[in-house]
Amino acid sequence: MHCQMDRSWVHNTLFPTEYVNGVKQFMDFIKEKFGEDAEILCPCTRCLNQKYLHQPTVKNHILMNGMDCTYTRWVHHGEDISVHVNEVPASILVFDIDEDSIGVAENDNNGVDRLDILLRELQTAQGHGSHDSKTKNGNNDGNRQSSFLKNLIKEAKCQLYPGCTKFSKFSFVAKLLHMKSFYRITNSALSAFVKLLVDAFPEFNTLPTSYHEPKNIIKELGLGYESIHVCYNNCILFQKDYSNHDNCPVCGLSRWKDPQRKKIPQKVLRHFPLVPRLQRLFVTKEGSEQAHWHKLKR
Repeated sequence: MHCQMDRSWVHNTLFPTEYVNGVKQFMDFIKEKFGEDAEILCPCTRCLNQKYLHQPTVKNHILMNGMDCTYTRWVHHGEDISVHVNEVPASILVFDIDEDSIGVAENDNNGVDRLDILLRELQTAQGHGSHDSKTKNGNNDGNRQSSFLKNLIKEAKCQLYPGCTKFSKFSFVAKLLHMKSFYRITNSALSAFVKLLVDAFPEFNTLPTSYHEPKNIIKELGLGYESIHVCYNNCILFQKDYSNHDNCPVCGLSRWKDPQRKKIPQKVLRHFPLVPRLQRLFVTKEGSEQAHWHKLKR
């Protein structure tokens, strides 16, 4: 009689209860098989069962980096190949190549609905928000918010190609970047893929031609981030007075992985500016009400 094991937790985001319990289940399995002192292959998303590490280190890697979502049968850790596992949770998107919309998740209509609702909210906010911003915060704040709304609505209304009713340019870019992150697609692979799509789609399409184009669209809408180089030992940020330094003035460590070759930073901090986040929060009625909840409704 075969045992049914639930491994759907590997697809969860880090730190929810289901994921933490799943990691505990894996480590308990390891202790039962090998004891507490044996080194084991680490199945985190960085090591990918290529490195032998101590068990506490493996546990930390899985918690911090995530579990390799393809490793649902623990054959590298002594599990029988005949064990039946439930590897895909109900919330994971299912793709059906027989559908007319190849490459689109068949049960992902909620995302499209949410974008439509957001667009309607933004159009309402555009009619009322600019006046409020001007009267309360001055012309500059009102102009910035109005520009942000106009750019977002313009992208949301722009057809992906003439006659396309399923996607706008904005919704396609949002789904494309979501898939890139979810399936860990490299920048170069995504650029090659979208170039192929541009050639395959009808003329006058508005598809991005490289990874950098959708990234810039998202950045223009206030969803981008600032990359700041950091000392490997977390001594300083290489910005302002240290922006041109190649070595940390505190510990002396090089800013670069290999100073003699292409300058790739050893560590990068991704800073999400606060102002665009606040602008996004206040452009809709619901977001504005929630932001004022402590003052008005508590």
